[in-house]
Formats: sequence, structure tokens, C-alpha cells
Amino acid sequence: MALKRIKKGLYEQAFDDLKEPAALGYKSAQYTLAFMFLKGQYLEQSIKLGMGWLGVAKEAGVENWSAQYDAFYSAATAQQKQQIDETVSLYITQFGVKAQNMTCRRSTTPRRTFGEVKIDCTKHDGSVTQHDIQTIE
Repeated sequence: MALKRIKKGLYEQAFDDLKEPAALGYKSAQYTLAFMFLKGQYLEQSIKLGMGWLGVAKEAGVENWSAQYDAFYSAATAQQKQQIDETVSLYITQFGVKAQNMTCRRSTTPRRTFGEVKIDCTKHDGSVTQHDIQTIE
């Protein structure tokens, strides 16, 4: 649903669709949220926050996501890299697979839409802390 809203330019509604699943550790939501921050779609554009979300989404092991992260990271300044490292570390402790009792893997179900990657995530029993999503640096 969120991707359809983004394609239609309905960024606020897309953010509303994404914020809870991203906070709960769902990797596709985290990946999509990353680009909303990087592009400034509804949210204030932020390399730091966007890369934080992309960094935690990388836990899914999707090669393309890691390659995108690495390309953006290599283009960052030393100061930006320090901020990115701190943000990724924080987000992994808050929204990562261990913090949210998740396991995620690339789906074996074929996708009809070109370019989309489907990640199947399973939430396990146990208590987790749900953190609010920071929207401003």
C-alpha cells in the first residue's frame, strides 16, 4: 500500500503506513522509509536519518540494498560518516532484528512488479520495546 501511495505522491499517507512496521523491525518498510528521508518525501530531507534506516534495513541481506548503502556511504564526508555510523548503531539497537525479535529473509514468492524486493519477516514471542521514529535531526 505504501509503495502505491508513494508512486501517487501521497507521501504523508505512505509515511503513516510505514512508521509502525518500520519501528517493529520490518525490513521492507525500513528500506522504503530510508528513501523517503533521503529524498525528502513528506519528511525533512536527511542523509543521517535516511542512512540510519537504510543501514538497519541491510540486516535483511539484500545485495542491492547493501550496494546502495555502500555507494552512498562512500560518497559521504568524514563528519557525515560518523553521524551515519552512530545513527545506524542506534537504529539497530532499537529497530533491528534482535531488538524486535524478528527473523527476516528474502521471499521465495515471485514478485510481479519489476524492481521490488519482498522480504518475509517473522515476529517471535517475547517482549520488545517499541521506539518512536525520529523525524527531525
